Amino acid sequence: MTASNALRQTFFQKLTASVDRLVYYFSLYAVPVSIVLFSILAVYAFTSHYPPAQGRPLSIRVLPQGEAQYSPSVALAAVRTQAATFAPKVSTPSWFLVDIPAAPQLGTIALDIPSHFMQTLDCWKADSLSVMGSANRTQTNGALQANKMGFAVLLDQLPSPTALLCYATFAGSSTLTAELWRTSDLRAASSRFDRGTGLLEGGLLTIALFILIIAITNREWVYLLLATWLVGNLRLGAFALGWDGLWLGQNIPLEWMQFIRQITIAAYYLLTYTLLTQLFRTSNRPYVVALLRLVQWAGLVLLAGAVLLPYSSFQPLMWGICGFGITAAIFLLSRAVYRTRSRVWLWHVVTLSMSLCVMLSAALLIIFGRTEFIDTFNSIIALLLSNIMVALAVAERMREDRRETIRARTELVSNYAITPIGTFTLGADGKFLRANPVLEQLLGFSLSGAEVHWTDYFEEQDWDILAEKTSSGKEVEIQILPEATESQLPKHFIVRIALAAGLVEGSLQDITTRTETINQLQLLADNDPLTNVLNRRGIEKALDASLKRLALGEPCALAYVNLDPYKRINSLFGHMSGDEVLQQVCQRIKATLSDREYVGRIGGDEFIILFSDSIIGKAREAAARVIHGLNSTALYVGGRAFQLKSAMGIIEVTDGMDPSEMISAAGRACRDARKSHKDIVVYEQNSHELQEHTEELRLFDELEGGDSPKGLYLEMQPIMSMRNPLQTLNFEILLRVRNSTGVLVPTGKIIAAAEESGTITIIDKWVFSATLEWLAKHEHRLTKTEVVNVNLSGVSLNDDKFIDAFFAILERYEHLANRLCVEITEGVALQDLNRTRSFMKRLQKMGAFVALDDFGAGYTSFSYLKELPADMIKIDGALIKDMMANETNTAIIRTIVELARNLGMKSIAEWAEDCATLQALQEMGIDYVQGFVISKAKSPTDILNANTLADLIDDEEVLQFIRNIQVNV
Repeated sequence: MTASNALRQTFFQKLTASVDRLVYYFSLYAVPVSIVLFSILAVYAFTSHYPPAQGRPLSIRVLPQGEAQYSPSVALAAVRTQAATFAPKVSTPSWFLVDIPAAPQLGTIALDIPSHFMQTLDCWKADSLSVMGSANRTQTNGALQANKMGFAVLLDQLPSPTALLCYATFAGSSTLTAELWRTSDLRAASSRFDRGTGLLEGGLLTIALFILIIAITNREWVYLLLATWLVGNLRLGAFALGWDGLWLGQNIPLEWMQFIRQITIAAYYLLTYTLLTQLFRTSNRPYVVALLRLVQWAGLVLLAGAVLLPYSSFQPLMWGICGFGITAAIFLLSRAVYRTRSRVWLWHVVTLSMSLCVMLSAALLIIFGRTEFIDTFNSIIALLLSNIMVALAVAERMREDRRETIRARTELVSNYAITPIGTFTLGADGKFLRANPVLEQLLGFSLSGAEVHWTDYFEEQDWDILAEKTSSGKEVEIQILPEATESQLPKHFIVRIALAAGLVEGSLQDITTRTETINQLQLLADNDPLTNVLNRRGIEKALDASLKRLALGEPCALAYVNLDPYKRINSLFGHMSGDEVLQQVCQRIKATLSDREYVGRIGGDEFIILFSDSIIGKAREAAARVIHGLNSTALYVGGRAFQLKSAMGIIEVTDGMDPSEMISAAGRACRDARKSHKDIVVYEQNSHELQEHTEELRLFDELEGGDSPKGLYLEMQPIMSMRNPLQTLNFEILLRVRNSTGVLVPTGKIIAAAEESGTITIIDKWVFSATLEWLAKHEHRLTKTEVVNVNLSGVSLNDDKFIDAFFAILERYEHLANRLCVEITEGVALQDLNRTRSFMKRLQKMGAFVALDDFGAGYTSFSYLKELPADMIKIDGALIKDMMANETNTAIIRTIVELARNLGMKSIAEWAEDCATLQALQEMGIDYVQGFVISKAKSPTDILNANTLADLIDDEEVLQFIRNIQVNV
């Protein structure tokens, strides 16, 4: 390329750029400025197509209201006696006379009566009483025609003075005027008026529609209020100008007008109130709130008055309330101008103030009937102010939005500069237009290659919602599509975006490490760290979720698993071996479960399995697989083989259960499985066992809540002295429980469940208190009762709070302590010899007795007896029951009786069921006998009514045995 060609090309490039700038500035500045200047020139220098004209005011004579029954001739005579004025006050109906001077210089003339309150008009020539015509708001005839706000009478040429008699009806009290016009001038003025009203109506409705579109597209509902308020301005102005009988060029029925006017004023008041409260809704000052509340209630009263009151009564109410509302609005606007800090708010307040001025001017027109400046002020100024209001408000709002976008973009760019964040720009089709190197590295792509779209890596997003969350400071986390990334690349991000010129400007921040850490913490919070199955918290969350799905019709079941002999493994081979056993157990359980089934650990060797979306039959089949997996083959730990014997209880989950009730019921089923030597026990919905458990929970809730336990009561089983049976009436206190339907519940199950739930101490305290209270009340009738035996649970014995409460109760009934014998099971006594010994000595110090219950039931060493200062030994009933058929039992019993005698203790045999057993026990030297052969448990009333033990015995053979003992005594 030669130097001249290069120079020529440079010249043309500069010329083209200059032309582009010239056209741009011409369009942007020259054309708008020229339009403004030309418009000003046209207004002040050109001849108006609608030249202003003024009619000649005429005087009017008016008859007082109430004289409408006159005929035209009578009315003419009466009205001539009235004084003539230029603007008299009239009401409906009225006769009036207009004196018309001669006006030959005007040519063809017309009389204009511009009253928009006038509804009908009939006119006669005063000199001849000939009819000129009649008119109303829908039709005219004769020389009368509708004109601007009222009516006009065409008079042709008028060479000499005359008068016009008229009869008119009005919508309300009004000021009446009459003007004499040249007919051509009146037509021009009417055209000017029609043009102004059309321009005002069309302009305001166009602006309202424009603002409505802005409100819908930007979801700024305050602009919807503003658009509606502008329509209210239009109707209020139409009322003031006298053409509110038209809407969109259509005539409104005459009989509707009064009601519509009243409703329009009330609705406009409430619209203004709503708009103001939206503009000033951030103010919480008490006086502002109280003022707005008063304005609101006043508006409701005005609306009720518009519906219920006639115009004559509504008018004073309207002026009073509107005056109060305008005063309140001026105060709030003045306060806002003083306190505002936002340009948008300031423009809203200023332009609203200008519009309120228009409204106030319209009100003054209505009050005073001033019409001479309507044509030059309201139709043009109202439209101009409305345009200014919309232009300023919308322009300032757009400027504020643009400033916010720039601020967000600047903040985004500044953040990018100091943090390693991936930035990007997306097109309308979701294509990556720009991306910084950090983003390319995060996602593993390069824009220098093929096209890359957002949906290649992430799910489709609603960008408007995302931009709104970004502007409000909310974090939005997204995850990369699994198929779109390699394993070593980030997977979790925070996305922030801003919308600008149809593009998405955004950033991605890698939070993969943070997310994985949070997930790990959540896993640790919900999972057992040893076995990696759910812990109690995780179980409760899973149970809550299953209960929600149950309400939607999805069944589920819950299993409770207990391992045996895990505790023995733990104690013999150490915790490391025990931990390894638990881990292998969980692996076996999880291997048999599906994705919808969950396992959790709630104790040392206790597990929960949740069978989601599973009916009870299906859950039982799955449970059988779990039990088979646990019990079929041994576990190997460190070369040792451990054979488990697991048991499982399953319940069908029902509505109304909570997680704790579900676990408790499943635990009860598991205990039943263990006791009955079964692998699995199932509690189906409405099963007897599940109902029993529900009653247990009800009882425990009552006990824990301090309520009197319903269904809990005491019975007493006699204990016969083998030395002097008819002179003593001893007995043991036995707990009995009935459910809510009155059915007797096995006491053993209640005790076991209470020990599991921790409420046994409450039951023991109730039994002990009730027994001593009953003994104190009936002490004078129990003269033959030497000893009353009361059982004490091992759980209670190991509870310091219970022990303190126990002795506090005993101190209140210390005089009965020498009649009380507390039974402690042999197994409980041996758990902590020092604690048991201390408890026994404290009881004996107060005068009470102590018996070792179930002696010989499994702890065969007698050496500990010398360590425990017991007063009595109660031989286990299982030994007594079978003693006549088992010589070994007989030998053990004989040994125990002899041992007790040598240690200075009394012996008691329970579960004696026949006379042969009684005879054998007597021969062994037993001290006391208890069992069905003597008597079943009796009610307290039966005990009180018995004089001797014989009154409680029905078996004649036993009675004869007792008599023989008494004879020998």
